[in-house]
Amino acid sequence: MKKFVRLSIVTFLFFLFLACELHAEDWVRVVDKGFGDPSNDYAWSMATFRGQLYVGTLNLLKGAEIWRSSSGESDTWERVYNSPSGIFSNSGIRYLYADGNQALYAAASGLKGAGVLKTTNGRLWITVGRGGMGDRQNNSIRCIVRFKDYLYGGMGNNGANLCRSKDGFTWRLVKTNPGFQSTRVLDPNTNSLVTNNMMIGELAVFNNQLYAFTWAKDVQPELYLKMTQATPEEAAGMVSQPPGAFEIWRSSDGVTWERVVGQNDAYGNGMGFSLLDPDEGLNNDIAVSTAVFKGQLYVGTQNNNKNTSIWRTPNGTQWTKVLSFFDLGENSNVYVWRLFPFKDKLYVSTLNVGAVGAPGITGAQIWASDSGDPDTFYNLVHNGFDGESVAWGDVQLPKNYGVRCFGVLNDTLFAGTATIFTMPITSTQNHAGSRLGNIMGIRGTAFVGQDVGCEIWQMVP
Repeated sequence: MKKFVRLSIVTFLFFLFLACELHAEDWVRVVDKGFGDPSNDYAWSMATFRGQLYVGTLNLLKGAEIWRSSSGESDTWERVYNSPSGIFSNSGIRYLYADGNQALYAAASGLKGAGVLKTTNGRLWITVGRGGMGDRQNNSIRCIVRFKDYLYGGMGNNGANLCRSKDGFTWRLVKTNPGFQSTRVLDPNTNSLVTNNMMIGELAVFNNQLYAFTWAKDVQPELYLKMTQATPEEAAGMVSQPPGAFEIWRSSDGVTWERVVGQNDAYGNGMGFSLLDPDEGLNNDIAVSTAVFKGQLYVGTQNNNKNTSIWRTPNGTQWTKVLSFFDLGENSNVYVWRLFPFKDKLYVSTLNVGAVGAPGITGAQIWASDSGDPDTFYNLVHNGFDGESVAWGDVQLPKNYGVRCFGVLNDTLFAGTATIFTMPITSTQNHAGSRLGNIMGIRGTAFVGQDVGCEIWQMVP
């Protein structure tokens, strides 16, 4: 009997050890301080091309950069692109897309309109699209994907647009039917009808159709900071209810589109699954990330009601919520920033920003699930990897406040972080930096974020 009890205890401990091991991924930092330039604030994008891992950065001071490595190890990274200076400079590489082994494309953001860069060898980059593809108000391309005979890019700023190219060199805006800007919603602040879809945030290919996910409204970063220092009652009044919420569209040819989530549909009342979950309402204003995982299409949201969530569908029209950070007590995760399938798991990264010490503020998180089912997501990273914080004026913020991108090299997962912007902050000029300066109590002009810089972390099973 004693032998049986001892054997049972040993068996129990063995399986407990195995269960812990399954969730015990460790991480090691392979890049810090923005590849040696702390003004590389974001590792904004990653892609693998011809056996090398590429990372595109956001650099508001000096212009976008692209780095690569054949191993991912420290001291093996080389810069292969640096944006030229001047008004036509690219401030960041928001998306990298490898079209097989044929070419690598980079979606560049800039004040004079978004552009597309192309390389076939990783070193020589040529501009194949510029000026927002004819509309400079399209200052951001957030995604590129191949669908049938074309490469497609989702773009916008003041209105959602789609561009495409058949040869990778000539990019043009697509005249979609109907247009993504056709949805009009009532803005309660002005009592007027306004365009709902401001941008295409994500594209995905699922069940032989192209899906487009839109943005309706964004909350400015300086408002997040202000909210973390306010009482719950004050914070609730700082974010006005957006007039609409994100939509999901799909197409079989890239030209004719059908709205599957949006106004007047089963999830509708102004887009955003509000009839299924009244607490979310119109606050699901942005579809931030998408992935196809084990035969289902997933979307991760931003939610202004602190109810950021992940939904999935087997057919594009029937959606189920599989994760709510609010229900887990993690309602400071503002974005589901990336969804990334790797080795039969779905990885989820978040933006978790606010003053250190505020409820729920921990810095970047990474979650994972073996199935994608409800109640199966577990936390791998809870404190921005290393728990470090930085001073931003008089406020302490998590150093790594978000994981912006994932990539794979040599069967290993890599994650790139977002850190505080390097930018001049002033209280004397009428621009975004002025608002930040007033919030932070800065008098005159100061640079913030210049000693931080993005990081790359490698998962070590």
